[in-house]
Amino acid sequence: MIKTIDITGIELNNYTVHESIMLLEKHISGNLFHSVEEVTMDTLLLAENDERVRRALELLDDTVIAEISILDATGKHSAQRRHEVENHTFFYELMKRLERNHKNVFLLGKTEEELEEMKEFLLEYYPRMQFAGMEAMDNCVGELDAIVNEINAATPDAVVSILPSPEQEYFLVDHRDKISAVLWYGRGSGKPVQKKPGILPAFFHALKKRIRTRSLEKRITDYEGQKEDEK
Repeated sequence: MIKTIDITGIELNNYTVHESIMLLEKHISGNLFHSVEEVTMDTLLLAENDERVRRALELLDDTVIAEISILDATGKHSAQRRHEVENHTFFYELMKRLERNHKNVFLLGKTEEELEEMKEFLLEYYPRMQFAGMEAMDNCVGELDAIVNEINAATPDAVVSILPSPEQEYFLVDHRDKISAVLWYGRGSGKPVQKKPGILPAFFHALKKRIRTRSLEKRITDYEGQKEDEK
């Protein structure tokens, strides 16, 4: 199976969840800062024209493909990888290890409501998870260094971000060198589990997914063609 995928100049890891978790645990066991983000189609599209988003993706130590459409557009996937992406396996495995290893988690999000919902969700699945604190970007007035100071004062082992793109990428690229936590995990906005949609919503969801896949396929084809012309 292909371990890395080049999408218009952005390299995404395509490790199995087991491989990703093993690599992550190896890095953080040495107390080295390790950044990982789940990359969506929206983030990739933003990166095409936003240099700060592209830079943030380039600086990540690890990337996790978060949408089946990305795998479909490249054609480089297996049944195992499709299953892992569809079922958000990386998220659940990482949260399980944070709970099992008694790691303190700091939640960073856009609003207090979203943070409370995520905390409740995590405690439902991982009742022994320990929280060092949480902060909503909407509550910050002025420089975001105040949030960094709050994170560092709480001394968390891991920062779990549920910020939307591009705010998540902006925050990381601007402040990664100031964060004292060992792990940065950019989960992005949205819950990892959604109720199954009805027939009509499911149809439109599938249609949207297909359109996005075709759009990314075209971008990849155009990019590859441009590289050939430059040779």
